[in-house]
Amino acid sequence: MDINGIRALFTVWIFICFLLVLYIVFNRRNKKNYDDAANSILLKTKMRKIRKAKTVNIVITEQTMNATSQFTSNFWNIYIAVIVLLSFIALAWLLLSQNVVKRPKKGEEVQTTGHEWDGIAEYDNPLPRWWFWLYVLTWLFGIGYLVMYPGVGDYKGLLKWTSHNQYEKEVKKADEQYGKLYAKFADMPIEKVAKDPQAKQIAQNLFNTYCIQCHGSDAKGSKGFPNLTDSDWLWGGDPDKIHETIEKGRVATMPAWGPALGEEGVKDVAHYVMSLSKPKGQYDEERAARGQALFSGPPANCFTCHGDKGQGIQGLGPNLTDDVWLWGGTQKSIIETITNGRSSQMPAWGHFLDKDKLHIMTAYVWGLSDKDGKAPVKKAEPAPAAEPAPSAPAEAAQAASEAKPAAAEPKAEEKAAPAAKADGKQVYETVCAACHGNAIPGIPHVGTKADWADRIKKGKDTLHKHAIEGFNTMPAKGGRGDLSDDEVKAAVDYMVNQSGGKF
Repeated sequence: MDINGIRALFTVWIFICFLLVLYIVFNRRNKKNYDDAANSILLKTKMRKIRKAKTVNIVITEQTMNATSQFTSNFWNIYIAVIVLLSFIALAWLLLSQNVVKRPKKGEEVQTTGHEWDGIAEYDNPLPRWWFWLYVLTWLFGIGYLVMYPGVGDYKGLLKWTSHNQYEKEVKKADEQYGKLYAKFADMPIEKVAKDPQAKQIAQNLFNTYCIQCHGSDAKGSKGFPNLTDSDWLWGGDPDKIHETIEKGRVATMPAWGPALGEEGVKDVAHYVMSLSKPKGQYDEERAARGQALFSGPPANCFTCHGDKGQGIQGLGPNLTDDVWLWGGTQKSIIETITNGRSSQMPAWGHFLDKDKLHIMTAYVWGLSDKDGKAPVKKAEPAPAAEPAPSAPAEAAQAASEAKPAAAEPKAEEKAAPAAKADGKQVYETVCAACHGNAIPGIPHVGTKADWADRIKKGKDTLHKHAIEGFNTMPAKGGRGDLSDDEVKAAVDYMVNQSGGKF
């Protein structure tokens, strides 16, 4: 076969592949078996039956094959398998059907391929034998690989190898080798671990592996990622809080206030925020005065998260008076933050790092901001201020806060009080209204049935769980760790009942 025949062969092969793609496209349109929703419902139904029967033997049929694959139909698995296998066969036939290794007889004139240009002809010389056999070995290796390892549709290979299993084996091997080294520091107090040179080296290696992408090699962070070497801790800087942050992660959300405040209102609040930490001359005092009213009252009620004087509330809103800015402290950056909001997330490492590594990392991070290495003293968590700046709405909020001080330590009998005694309306007005009482994009507005319809369908228990533990951009308990579970549930019930539901 000459070069033109080879080209024709591959043209036919490409055309066949193209027809297969067209067949799949039209076949998927006409067959309900490939409908994603139907497959999902079928799979969920079967899984429910499996759970009820407490059986672990799952027979994967054509309809449920996509449970072990990312493809929406098992046909895609077959398609890939056919393409791979036919490609091997076609390449093998293409090579072996040619006289690619036969040398011409001695004295026989070497033939040309028929290609000639400007007096230059292309000889039809055979391939070097070493090249030919190297290709054959490569082809055989490819076949062997596909037999032993996954690579053809859903076929898992004779070795049943997966990247996850390989990773688990390597982690187990590393734990066996280095586990005793980590365990050595498990029972040591935080301040001693933070000072120990070996522990610091181990923790720094872990930090350089997992943390520098966000917090930087010097742990001083960057825009949107906090500095770990200062004393500004939104979620708490004592060892327990740091451990909780590393283990469980954090989700922080600043709502977008642009739609509610308007351009001028945003500028007014921005100038007031600047006045809390910047010297006169760097902000407009008239705008700052107007911004203070918005900060302390509707529609923004910023004091709910940031405190009545902008001093911040742990776990809810950062301190605005210390001139430490996660997203930038320029007028432009502050306006952008207020207008569009901010959202950030600290991933949870508890499923990845074991308790011994978490202990070492906690000590290391704590030591970054506690250079003296003194034994940590657990500080009382700051509570929301009960005295917002004078204004009618703020005074109402103050009265509600005074009726139930957030910082007061509940008595034993009060802790055991049933959920029925919690005042959902009061909790909503003092904690939740700042976000859920305003038209903020992405946040369900109390009283707007359309915002709550899909959420209500999830059920009472689910909404309670999301509110208490946090969900997506919703922080746990709205960022108010001082609230009891019953108070949070009561607030959820109140909001749902005001929005078309009946809890």
